[in-house]
Amino acid sequence: MTTRTAYLFTFVIFYSAIVQAYPNIGDKVTWSGNIKTATGNTSEVQITKEVIGFNSSSKLWKVKVHTKLGSESLSETIESADLFTPEKYKETLANCQKNGGTIETLQTTPGKYETCKLSTTNEDGTIIENWWGDIPFGIVSKETRVPATITNSEAALRVATTKGL
Repeated sequence: MTTRTAYLFTFVIFYSAIVQAYPNIGDKVTWSGNIKTATGNTSEVQITKEVIGFNSSSKLWKVKVHTKLGSESLSETIESADLFTPEKYKETLANCQKNGGTIETLQTTPGKYETCKLSTTNEDGTIIENWWGDIPFGIVSKETRVPATITNSEAALRVATTKGL
């Protein structure tokens, strides 16, 4: 079996005016990076999540997710009862090593973050590494390595758009 892999590495750029208390309507995070398939093709990828509403009756947050891969894009609005909070960040950091993670300081364009790096391996061999930090949606950075046996170049993108909520 070949050890060639496809990579998706993203950095966070966020536009929230106030990051101290979240989630809030208007919280917006954009991850940008590149995806490289096992065949060597490279495309730019950008994923933006924005909190656009809260239904006080159902206690559900409305989140707009916009994904752009190369020249293709997809937008959808999802609802979630459970968004990342400062309390979840503290819990993630406190239990990081117990859960198999490592505490790492991550330097990105917008700043430096104390993170918990957690890795998971899916049944198909896809390895997903998330760096959880104190920001809306929680993920400061993500790297996905897909085995060469998975030829669908959108596999990593689907993973990236569903994690973090």
